[in-house]
Amino acid sequence: MDVTDPYAGHGDPHAAGDWGRALRVYRRTELGLSRADFAELINERARRLGINAACSERHIARWELGEVRRPNRTYRDLLAAVGAPDPDIEVASANVRSESGMMSCSTGDVPRGEVRDTDPTFLETLASAVVGSPDVLIPWLPALGEPEPGTSFPGPEPDHDFVRDATARLREIDQRHGGSAVADAATNLLKLSTTLLARYRGQAREHSMLVASADLARLLGWACHDVGDQHRARQYATMALLFARRAGADSLVASTLYVLGRISLIEHDPRTALRMFQLGQLPAQDAANGGESARLYANEAWAHAMMGDVSRMRFALARAEDEITRVGDLVDPWTRVFFSPGEFTGMQSVIYNEYALTATGRAAEEYTLKAVASARESLAACAPGRPARSILFDNITIATGAFRLRQIDEAVSFATASLRLTSEVDSGRVADRLGRLVHIATLTSPRSDVRDICQDIRQALDTTPHRARSPIRHRLATA
Repeated sequence: MDVTDPYAGHGDPHAAGDWGRALRVYRRTELGLSRADFAELINERARRLGINAACSERHIARWELGEVRRPNRTYRDLLAAVGAPDPDIEVASANVRSESGMMSCSTGDVPRGEVRDTDPTFLETLASAVVGSPDVLIPWLPALGEPEPGTSFPGPEPDHDFVRDATARLREIDQRHGGSAVADAATNLLKLSTTLLARYRGQAREHSMLVASADLARLLGWACHDVGDQHRARQYATMALLFARRAGADSLVASTLYVLGRISLIEHDPRTALRMFQLGQLPAQDAANGGESARLYANEAWAHAMMGDVSRMRFALARAEDEITRVGDLVDPWTRVFFSPGEFTGMQSVIYNEYALTATGRAAEEYTLKAVASARESLAACAPGRPARSILFDNITIATGAFRLRQIDEAVSFATASLRLTSEVDSGRVADRLGRLVHIATLTSPRSDVRDICQDIRQALDTTPHRARSPIRHRLATA
């Protein structure tokens, strides 16, 4: 029996107490550590403090699964020393929402544009919008307003061609330099686009403007996701879904559900993410090509990896590879990056690394090796035009995996390359992954060159003007 699923044999994961769920979120989201590595972190802190303790992976599992809701005083002190949630303090629901399986905003008395991630009706509303009327999404849309005063756009009057071409340029900038580089410009362009949509209502060019606006809103949602503002990311993706459904643009509907699923993944809510990806397969199958279907299957594999389900992870990856072979030369602009050389292999490396965090023993080592090998293959396959952010992710994956495998020289080399590439990309996701790299490196080796590269990464994260300051960045900057 494969017991790599952290909930195998323990019934419903939501039966764990708030503190157990919050502890798991802290370990996975903020530290990026397996249970074994987290236990070793606690033991290392105990040694520093001169405390006699022998924390094990089993301790961590029992705490997270709610079998032990309040550890003894020694372990409570050690958990506090590593910054973990305090079991003696009632955990606010916001701290555990990524484990709740819920994602939404509320109607009723909540103002338009206010999203409440703990309302379970949002996923139901998305499903209704995909198979029925998209207008049910209207209460969830962000308030935009008019373009900023003094904004000038070239040409006599911007139209859907202008919006489409500007979105393509912004997409290229996002892929090279991160979401922070495009968020303001995309927001202002979306204000213009929605103004034009209202003007074109009932006209022949309304359809083209709907598609252009949907693509732009999706891009803005992705940029907010990359920055770290998941609240606004979800709002703009919802707007994109509304426009795409009104236009009957199936591929774009599927692509937007992919974005919504990725938002749930970064919030460590793989069950909701999986439902998003599966819901996206409906319009993806109706689209003119299978590009989005392939990407959705790949991300389903990511969700399964996060849940420790290696069989379903492998099956979803196989489905993705099968769909990729069916895709012709015509790929929609919002899907094209997925088919750039090295991109799918790079995603595989992320998925393997995710599963390695969940697995234990030989399986953890096996999939760490696979993650490193896939990231190397991804870098080797790179061609001009591949997003710089993706290349940076590959370098971080190799460095992190090499540290786990105790291949310190190689890890330092790729960590240095990662640091060098950060000058080109301003991304909250990059900052989070670098933060996890620093934690793993610090835990793995006391060598002076490891300490030096970790300090250089901390300084880089502290000086880079990310729009959203992640919890990891904050802790690194103040350490």
